[in-house]
Amino acid sequence: MTADAGARAGGGAPASTAGAVVLDLGDIRIADAPRVGPKVARLGQLAVAGWPVPDGYAVTADALGRWLPAAARAELTAMFAESGTDADLHRLAVRAQALIEAQPLPGWLSAAVGSAHERLRQRTGLGEGLRVAVRSSAVGEDGSRASFAGQYATYLGVQDTADVLHHIRKCWASGFAAHALHYRRRLSAGQFSEDDLAVGVLELVDVRSAGVVFTIDPVSGDRSLMVVEANWGFGESVVAGHVTPDQWVVDKASGAIVRRVTGAKYVWSALDPSAGKVVLSPLPGELGERPCLDDDEVRYLCAKAAQIERDEGVPQDVEWAIARDRPLPASVFILQHRPETTWGDAPAPAGPAQPPAAPSAPAGAWDPVQYALRNVFKVPGR
Repeated sequence: MTADAGARAGGGAPASTAGAVVLDLGDIRIADAPRVGPKVARLGQLAVAGWPVPDGYAVTADALGRWLPAAARAELTAMFAESGTDADLHRLAVRAQALIEAQPLPGWLSAAVGSAHERLRQRTGLGEGLRVAVRSSAVGEDGSRASFAGQYATYLGVQDTADVLHHIRKCWASGFAAHALHYRRRLSAGQFSEDDLAVGVLELVDVRSAGVVFTIDPVSGDRSLMVVEANWGFGESVVAGHVTPDQWVVDKASGAIVRRVTGAKYVWSALDPSAGKVVLSPLPGELGERPCLDDDEVRYLCAKAAQIERDEGVPQDVEWAIARDRPLPASVFILQHRPETTWGDAPAPAGPAQPPAAPSAPAGAWDPVQYALRNVFKVPGR
């Protein structure tokens, strides 16, 4: 169910939310990015404009600062005062995460989350059957120079309020994961503060297929092309690199599909009812050889991603999901979007779009090295 766009008219957040530690998505605007992170703030702004996004709420970044006891904050500060080598950083990261996860949540925060979760149950009409994604939303991520994609935790399929509270704490602890701290150090982004991380709690869409649209060719930097990568099930199997996804290359100007590759899809991220969460599991054999999108869906996704790019003024990575048993376009949900950070400064095409260059590998072949370079290490020109 999408958030009610009619309740979001206007550009500024309601004044009554100024001191709140938990905000419903309907009360979030892009100006709230310093409180809820760009990831959730952009979703709130999309909802204002009537875009189909999952409904939800956010726990603000300053909630952690208000929650974490002074002794724990002092211990964190002392831990990282002399974190010199990478080995030191890894050791301290483990200690910091354990410290945060050991802290009990105060009653005022538990009550605020509980109230927001009950409102979400009522808005979606799902009651106790509601499942959500609990997503870290760092204040410094998804910028024009560094995305921080994949650095912080996301948990899918969370159901009851107690489990939501447990995973909010785990999201906060993920800010101190060694790989996230290494990433910040490499980018000279400074030491992570416990006040830098908000958490979004969003309705889990009943997903059939999911993935990402790049509004620029992520290999060549060609802004006349768009690339769609997708798999059956939730998009985590794609963005985490667990599969060779299905891929479509689309001419941005005409919307024509100029290349299709059906990927080697052996696993998918799917809801396991017995485990009560989304897990990576073998893909049913009959789906592995079938593309997970039809051409109309590919063209529609590209048209919507191109609209976001026009509105933002820079190339975008757009994550999306196709809901099961809904007709197009009601089936399409935008999950998040961010500036593309590898080629974002490349000039826009000056003339007519050109067909894509022949791939260096045989047509239709998958090149895992090139994929890793462009999607994991973000190396331009790869």
